[in-house]
Amino acid sequence: MKKLLLTIFTITIIGLSLSACDDLLTKAPLDSPSSATFYSNATELDMALNGIYRELWWQTRGLPFLFELDQTTDLGFLRDGDYKTIAQGEHDSDLWVFSVEMWEKLYSGVAYSNDLLENMDRARGQVSQQYFQEIEGQAKYLRAFFYHFLTELFGDVPFYIETPSIEDAQLPRTPKSEIVQQIYADLDDAIQYLPESWSSSDQGRITRGAALALKARVALYNEDYEMAAQAAQEVINSGVYELHQDYGELFDYAGHGSPEIIMAVEHMDGAITTWVPQRFGDRNVGSWATEVPSQFLVDTYQMTDGKHIDQSDLYDPANPFENRDPRLDATLLRPQGEFLGYIFETHPDSTETWRRDGDDWIRVGNQNVTNAFATFTGLHWRKYVSEVDFPNRRQSSELHQIYIRYAEVLLTYAEAMIESGNINQSVLDALNKVRARAYGTDLSDTENYPAITTTNQNELRRELRYERKVELAMEGFRLFDIRRWKIAEHVMNGPLVGRPLRDYSSITEVPTINRDLGHHPDYGGTIDLYRTPEQRRFNPNRDYLFPIPLREFAVNENLTQNPGY
Repeated sequence: MKKLLLTIFTITIIGLSLSACDDLLTKAPLDSPSSATFYSNATELDMALNGIYRELWWQTRGLPFLFELDQTTDLGFLRDGDYKTIAQGEHDSDLWVFSVEMWEKLYSGVAYSNDLLENMDRARGQVSQQYFQEIEGQAKYLRAFFYHFLTELFGDVPFYIETPSIEDAQLPRTPKSEIVQQIYADLDDAIQYLPESWSSSDQGRITRGAALALKARVALYNEDYEMAAQAAQEVINSGVYELHQDYGELFDYAGHGSPEIIMAVEHMDGAITTWVPQRFGDRNVGSWATEVPSQFLVDTYQMTDGKHIDQSDLYDPANPFENRDPRLDATLLRPQGEFLGYIFETHPDSTETWRRDGDDWIRVGNQNVTNAFATFTGLHWRKYVSEVDFPNRRQSSELHQIYIRYAEVLLTYAEAMIESGNINQSVLDALNKVRARAYGTDLSDTENYPAITTTNQNELRRELRYERKVELAMEGFRLFDIRRWKIAEHVMNGPLVGRPLRDYSSITEVPTINRDLGHHPDYGGTIDLYRTPEQRRFNPNRDYLFPIPLREFAVNENLTQNPGY
């Protein structure tokens, strides 16, 4: 992907040149690219393709879009910005994030993809058939990728598979179901044309496995369960991918190049980085803690016996982080955890904390309590927050963002089989492989992890939804999951809950975990004992889709708005 990073910026200028349409420009210029001559050789096809890849670096305020999107759900909290407005259910069609950071970014990717696919025949005689098909397969995958997010975020949207004329540009919205069929067709071509892997100089490009995995995801989201299971099964049978043995390590620099990663966007200093360290990090190391996890997520994690905290004898309210699913500590930084030599503590009386000083510990001021903008939930994210990025107070990170990984494929396969009623040992194996890895062991080592053994469809559905919630937390899946499971209005209405106001031992009544609502905790009459930094609202008559951006109606009179906006 370094090869891509060095060239992706060039295409922006080329794209601007190609989009010009004026009677004065009827002749191809001799000193710059033009729509009449471009796409004529391998170099130009590469440049155009890299321009499409560029649209995968999808950030807002220095954070990957999907990281921000998870904070708009029950998993997390945002201190400010447009995503906070979404989380509070106060958004409308005039919000900048919809018009620019979602709609415009995704359609830019569609436009670049269409332009390449529409014009690449000019190079057919100049490149090998294999090379031509590999370019086509990647472009079709990327177009499918962008349309997948457009349809999941907005529902029915204007649909283009070729560059429209000015007269034809004002298209009405096409039903999502029709667009999904084209997504399948594009991915089928990508599956046919793309290799299982690339040489080292082309690492980061889309593979056949990525196309199959995306097809499985799209089919799952659209309830085409047989297709989802079949595509996921092909990824599993390929033998190309395997789970990274250390779950936490996967989201740090040691995870780069892991065989679990199917699709990722790579970051590199001097090209594109993220502000994850500055935005997610601890106040004691100079970061801002603007995005933080919720107590909802903490209380979701099961005990090591596979039971929830309201049913397990292992749960001690005074020591709530003991004997928990190991993914809890791999995903978030909780009170009494250690980060960069500081003991993380957010009890309001802890105006000082401990810092490691060589072999000793010393007392120091605790910004996580005394700073007015310290963590509002009393928790921090650890996932994607690498200590490597902090010694020099770097504001940026080169950690790669994973879009698709093998664990998701296993969970997709399991869910598709469960929902289709086709339950067999392979479903249990898929779920248990993910769960066993969380405990750092193998599928067969059932003495050291709580294996799933039930074959009851309803029970398996609950177990699957638990695994997706905790395995994929802070990776951008939660909003899509709570929407498609139709539980968003249940988990997104009411106060967002953070840590207890006082000691954890002050909580004598364990919250009830609602297994039918995505394992959502219910605090009942004890909720006043917890931090509740904001009220969340989700209107089921409106918020299962985002609004079509207001400014689009000024340029397309054939658009209609989603209900309630």
